[in-house]
Amino acid sequence: MDNLQEWFREFGLWAVFFLVMIEGDLTLLIAGFMARTGLFHFSDALLVAVSGGVASDLIAYALGRMLRSRARTLRFYMRAKPRIERMLRRFGGFSLFLVKYTYGLRTATAVFCGLAHFGFTRFAPLTLLSCVVWALMLSGAGYVFADSVERVIGEIKSIEKVLLVIAVLVALVFLIKHLRRGRGIGE
Repeated sequence: MDNLQEWFREFGLWAVFFLVMIEGDLTLLIAGFMARTGLFHFSDALLVAVSGGVASDLIAYALGRMLRSRARTLRFYMRAKPRIERMLRRFGGFSLFLVKYTYGLRTATAVFCGLAHFGFTRFAPLTLLSCVVWALMLSGAGYVFADSVERVIGEIKSIEKVLLVIAVLVALVFLIKHLRRGRGIGE
């Protein structure tokens, strides 16, 4: 366990940055948990998580802009375009906040914003603000509930117990996403 803590002390924030780009929700929960255990400061985790989220959204947006002419002929784009445009018309910039909590839509929406001429000067500040709220909520939840998890598990001394914490966090993310989908947010 000491080696694992040293690894997180040395690479933890870099791991948070890159993992938020790939799977943000679970990474944010774990980052909050790790901050609570003292492996790094919560404010550092929050700053790195927001940076990773914004970086991935901007990369996806840029990809959408680069592929504009080519994507318009793709069948997938033609089928998804009316739904994305309807969501953008209905919720406007607020849609960038909603998709952060709907599995699989964060990156796709950023790509479609690039494809759909959603202006960069509008997209960038909205995605920054939405990433701040998203990272604060999820890493904050990991931070707040860390004590409860530690009380249930006891003092973490072996890798099996760390994996159990990760499994609980994964189950929590799955449950939240399943409940959100059931309410029609993802439709």
